[in-house]
Amino acid sequence: MAYYVKYSDMKSGENGETLFYISDESGKRELWQMNLVDGKVSQVTYEEENIKDYWFEEHGVVLAIDHNGNERNQLHRLEGEGALPFIQEPDYFHHYGIYDEARGKFMLTRNHHSSAVFELCSYNRQEGLVILEEFKSPAYIKKQLGEETLLMTIDVDNIDKELYTYNMREGSLSKLPMPKGRFKSILLNSDDGPAYAVADWDDGYLNLYEVDLTDWSHVKVTSFPWDMEHFKLSGDGKSAVISVNENGCSTLYHYDPGSHEVQKVNFRADGVIHSMEWPDSDELYLLFSSTDVPHCICRLDMERKEQEIMLQNNGDIEEIRWRMLSFTSFDGLEVPYFLYEPKNGHGSVIHVHGGPESQARPEFNELYYRLYKEGITVAVPNIRGSLGYGRFYLKADDREKRLDAMADVVALRTHLIDRRDMNRENISIMGRSYGGFMTLLLVTHHPELWRKAVDIVGISDLTTFLHDTPSWRRDLRSAEYGFLGVHDKMFDEISPLMRAEYVKAPLMIFHSHHDSRVPFTESVQMAERMKNNGQDVTFTAYENEGHTFMRRQNLDNMNGKIIKFLVE
Repeated sequence: MAYYVKYSDMKSGENGETLFYISDESGKRELWQMNLVDGKVSQVTYEEENIKDYWFEEHGVVLAIDHNGNERNQLHRLEGEGALPFIQEPDYFHHYGIYDEARGKFMLTRNHHSSAVFELCSYNRQEGLVILEEFKSPAYIKKQLGEETLLMTIDVDNIDKELYTYNMREGSLSKLPMPKGRFKSILLNSDDGPAYAVADWDDGYLNLYEVDLTDWSHVKVTSFPWDMEHFKLSGDGKSAVISVNENGCSTLYHYDPGSHEVQKVNFRADGVIHSMEWPDSDELYLLFSSTDVPHCICRLDMERKEQEIMLQNNGDIEEIRWRMLSFTSFDGLEVPYFLYEPKNGHGSVIHVHGGPESQARPEFNELYYRLYKEGITVAVPNIRGSLGYGRFYLKADDREKRLDAMADVVALRTHLIDRRDMNRENISIMGRSYGGFMTLLLVTHHPELWRKAVDIVGISDLTTFLHDTPSWRRDLRSAEYGFLGVHDKMFDEISPLMRAEYVKAPLMIFHSHHDSRVPFTESVQMAERMKNNGQDVTFTAYENEGHTFMRRQNLDNMNGKIIKFLVE
């Protein structure tokens, strides 16, 4: 079976003549590079585990590598073809920050897997790892400002962050005068120019702000009614490009920092720009995919307005029928979704994304594509609680409103039958992570609606989930789902585990032993409860994966089982 390579995390090398990216071409995620002069590609790392992230520093390349997908990243230096560890503490999650060249130290935050405390640390070979500050919420380094100051974010809840500075010389922490909100990135311009931040401080949408680093005053300079996803300055700081997530699709714009004028760039707007790099003033590189365009790297000549694909994906692909649509839910809320609709289809499935603070987008999804090729219609909604549609929409499913999100999926099913002529007897439900929880809610609260169901790393009971998930994650998730000791009655009333006996549809469950987000036991207890009831359930567990499956062998195994299950 031919498969489609996933590319991610594209970054420009120091000389501007090389693009680096993570690819699973070898069967797992490794670091690769492309020479922009001759177009040649080569594999950079050869590790047993997946490369999770990487950064360029003065001394070389820093790599984040975990064990079997457990997300406890350990830090390595890339030397030759080998990755040599320099911070190895398997019980800790390490969140890389910067390399402080003046002090010759790495700056990072870390947290023990069983603790809610985050620690700001420095590291060099002589002193080892030194703890500088402790935080009671997740804390991350975003940027170094001058020689003395770190810009940091501290999570307020699962959505909002507050900004702080940490003075490394004085060892002091100061809260900045920005309101709490979503904060995506900050980019420094020339020494005398403003900094640019992407945040939602004003109206609930991620937009561009100019920030004065002396008094931290800030002015919003774009007004998109959607979320901005990427912002890149040209080398001279006189020009910029912006990509905006407009109803799921990426739209590319040119931005003039002097006049604040925004002008749309002629680049396809029917997919997702995953990342972009602008190593020189003329050529912009975009990592792109769409429903029928597997991940590829494109070069866009900003002067001539010409574009070409520099790195093409593997495997044959053909154009598919898909569209962006919406439906009206039970309370009048307009809910967006996109639809893969094959001709002469013989069955359909609704797929609910994870998060819930996430968004389904028309990027290339190999499972959707293969289901479509088998004649299965795939409907992918962004039910209430999804990102991309403003703060009101994002908060519309919190706590006691959880079943309102479930009702969105029921309303979509009715819409597909009434407006898209789907066979009511042949509609299945599927979801991953939070989408797996939503799947289990739907087959236990509305068991008569579904032909089959697939739950991937889903929550089966909010009480056991919040009790067993790491304490630092529990605090954040409780703001979304509810709090132990406060919302216990609601948890019991809606619990799929408590209602397992009502499931009528054959259920297929997938999970992994090293999941650090949704405990493996969530799927074990659901599968065992149904087996003890004599119900139709199958359970597949992967020994070497975490919450996000990354090994090609496992992905092929899971996708093959799901396709066969839904097609039969």
